Amino acid sequence: MFTDPLFILFFGILTAIGLIVVLRVNAFLALLAAAMVVSFLTPLQPGQFWDDNIKALCSAFGKTAGNIGILIAMGAIIGKCMLDSGSADRIVTALRRLFGEKLIPAALLSSGFILSIPIFYDTTFYLLVPIARSLYKAMKKNYILYLLAIGLGATLTHTLTPPAPAPVITAETLRIPLGTLLIVALLVAALTAPFALGIAYVMNRLLPNPKIEFEDEIIDNIKSKHFEPAASPSLFWSFAPILFPVLFISIQALLEMLEKSKTLVWSADWLVVRNLFRLLGDPRFALIVAAVISMTVLFVVRKLSFQELSNRVETAILSAGMIVLITAAGGTFGEMLRNAKIGERIEQLFQGEAAMTGTALLLLAFFVTATIKIAQGSSTVAMITASGIFAGIVSGENAVQLPFHLAYLAVTIGLGSCVTGWMNDSGFWIFCRMGGIKETDALKTWTIALVFLGLSGLLVVLVLSQVLPLKILQG
Repeated sequence: MFTDPLFILFFGILTAIGLIVVLRVNAFLALLAAAMVVSFLTPLQPGQFWDDNIKALCSAFGKTAGNIGILIAMGAIIGKCMLDSGSADRIVTALRRLFGEKLIPAALLSSGFILSIPIFYDTTFYLLVPIARSLYKAMKKNYILYLLAIGLGATLTHTLTPPAPAPVITAETLRIPLGTLLIVALLVAALTAPFALGIAYVMNRLLPNPKIEFEDEIIDNIKSKHFEPAASPSLFWSFAPILFPVLFISIQALLEMLEKSKTLVWSADWLVVRNLFRLLGDPRFALIVAAVISMTVLFVVRKLSFQELSNRVETAILSAGMIVLITAAGGTFGEMLRNAKIGERIEQLFQGEAAMTGTALLLLAFFVTATIKIAQGSSTVAMITASGIFAGIVSGENAVQLPFHLAYLAVTIGLGSCVTGWMNDSGFWIFCRMGGIKETDALKTWTIALVFLGLSGLLVVLVLSQVLPLKILQG
């Protein structure tokens, strides 16, 4: 019993969730402890010793950190520089003008959607809350609509698209090229966005007049921190740190697809061009260039000295450090689950008449991730844990042969992590405190809205995986 992979899985998850939820242990230490527990519960192979478990654990940690460290650090720098330079504010203003006053909710959702690609979710929400507050004070209605539009838009890209930490580690664990995941995630997120806006409208009807208590000091501090009184960069340079990596990573993924299908064959004269696209389309290099662009924009617009620029970048790097550690520990946990042959054991449960189909795997991944999220509150931990569980099912000798690209599984795991935000989720308290909403009202609106957001996205994935399987991208 104690060597059964299902028991090892249960005990590993119990360790991680128990340490985080009950003992309030830092997520890095909790995930590292869970990885160690799984490693020592896994039976030793002939010729192995206990110290080999530690060596394997350290090797997995180093490999994961090496693969995701630059991505997360560059993402943190881009987000910090976009906030400080006024680029984020410039994008929001442009979207409001584009959509017009009648489509303000769509503009807010689009703002959250776009800004949460390079900027972490909580910062995006902090940045846009003052706009929702100002609109409510002017119109005296639709406050829940504005808040949900911001939150749901930011949640979609935060949980689905790189360079956010959880999608990055999910891609690493499932061994999916980041460019491919970016394309599929943006497609799914864009098709889910209209559902998100509809959900916001419905929740606003259910609670049209919430009791609001603005925390003026906090909101004003947020606004003064992120909106500096200086000239804003042009719209082109504001968007550049986002557009550059998205464009070239996507081009690289498409070129790989055409090459695998033999539609595109490069001659010797064009190999330099091919090498250039491969370089620019490498996710790490693309984000390094984007970070340089964002730093240059900040340096020029704010007229900083090199020392002042260095201080701001250092702040971003320090904030990224803990995220790298947590994400690497999560990747280690996933690798130890794979070594314990969790995937093969779960696959055995679905053999014969209950053989697992592609759709069944997506449904199982969604509900497993959602269960982990509800239990411990962190979308990142839920995605890391779930991707580790399902990596064994889709890789190795007995891997399930899916009729669609693996990126759909990664996106489904992200959607499962949207469900749901309540008292154990930091995002819930951000929504309450920054939005000035009572906890009971947040449970009626934000919590329920996230459930429907995840289910709507799951529906999109189920349809897309059938009509656009993208197997050619998988080679």
